[in-house]
Amino acid sequence: MSGTADVTRERELINVPTAIVHDWFQGFHGAERVVEAMRTGLFARGNQPDIFTFFAAKELLPDALAASIAKESRLARLPGVRQVGHRPGRWRYLLPYMPRYFGSLDLRHYDVVISSSHACANHVRPREDALHVCYCYTPMRYAWLPHTDSGRVTGAKRLALDGLTGYLRRADRRAAQRPDLYIAISSAVAERVQRFYGRDAMVVHPPVETQEFDPTRPKAAGHFVWAHRLVAYKHPLLVAEAFRGLPYRLTMVGVGPLEEELRASLPPNVELRGWLSRDELARVYEGASGFIHVGEEDFGITMVEALAAGTPVIALDRGGAKDIVRPGLDGILIDRADLDTLRDGIRALGETRFEPTALAARAREFSHDVFLTKMRAALANARS
Repeated sequence: MSGTADVTRERELINVPTAIVHDWFQGFHGAERVVEAMRTGLFARGNQPDIFTFFAAKELLPDALAASIAKESRLARLPGVRQVGHRPGRWRYLLPYMPRYFGSLDLRHYDVVISSSHACANHVRPREDALHVCYCYTPMRYAWLPHTDSGRVTGAKRLALDGLTGYLRRADRRAAQRPDLYIAISSAVAERVQRFYGRDAMVVHPPVETQEFDPTRPKAAGHFVWAHRLVAYKHPLLVAEAFRGLPYRLTMVGVGPLEEELRASLPPNVELRGWLSRDELARVYEGASGFIHVGEEDFGITMVEALAAGTPVIALDRGGAKDIVRPGLDGILIDRADLDTLRDGIRALGETRFEPTALAARAREFSHDVFLTKMRAALANARS
């Protein structure tokens, strides 16, 4: 049986010249980890893909991934524009130029092109007989969802993007008709692909390293965790305030622009920790009896990580949480991100028992191996 499985898997691996086109690599985060999973898991031995992008902070990437990048924009590498380490640089201000850049990439030598896109990578123009698959994290937020992006982009950059909305939408919708297949990271993103592009999309959730967590470690009763960037759309101030006067403890993990304001108003039963290593964060997840996520996300990897650690989740009933959290089985979904609703959810979770091993089993449905299996099948079917 294993020999047959190996033959089937080999047939599903890509063994033709392939390019992966990704918007940009500003660090090694969720989307960049997806590209790395594709690079290492979808291709036959000796057929590694070339990677094209607009900008890559190569010093922040794994060496093998950085070495696979065949081309990036020379404009984005200019002094004063390029990113240096974690300092963001100004290359994002070149967004109006990005559709043209991606559309002009020379991809004639590739039989398969995978655009890994949340902005402009889907603007590529492969050969007419090449297979073009778009793995979509979301249709471009700047164009289609400016209200949800208002907390992420502010000031002069926000005003400039508002003025470009019409141009970006027209260009993006035209480009969206070119891929042969759309794959979305969640049901919520698939709905947006249909609404904004008029395209159907299958769903393949992004890979989560679920094996890094131990769900059998003892839990601290009444101890909740929140681990995100300290930015407005993640609601850190709301979450901290919700614990004021409750008979529970909250550990908050994160850094960001709201840190000073948050520290100034922390209730006595709330602790704010800064950046933690991956191993330290795993231990925090594993020791908690509940995880809180009330920001709307396209998917939400941290929710899966919490489940992998055997920790149930309170989440907003929107976006990717609807694919991850089954109410009553994996945690609780709340319909509004307001103080009273969140407090009710915290109390309800604190009074409900969940089986950690069952939560971890749910998390494995979003594992690295499951992602690769589904992507291989999708690409094999698209090529047949």
